[in-house]
Amino acid sequence: MSTQGPPADAKTAQAAALHEIEAAQRRKRALEMSLANIEAQIAATEAVYLDETHTTGNVLKGFESYLKPPGTHHRRRADAEEERLFSGSSVKLQPVEHR
Repeated sequence: MSTQGPPADAKTAQAAALHEIEAAQRRKRALEMSLANIEAQIAATEAVYLDETHTTGNVLKGFESYLKPPGTHHRRRADAEEERLFSGSSVKLQPVEHR
């Protein structure tokens, strides 16, 4: 029985496999960062949309506000999370801090 360790081709294959794993981990981290940035952008855009349309209505709540007399609009609740359809549908479902 030999005590020299694995053959050279096995060492080469192991080194290549480790290199592939490291490269895949770098790609995964880059994709995760990209996903987090996209999710933050979606949440920010959604917040702007909800803020801009809270008195007139929007595609999530409907446009019934147009039928109400002026001055009877209710102020938008800051914690209206049920309106956050898009940022709440994330694959990762990480809580995003809203302003």
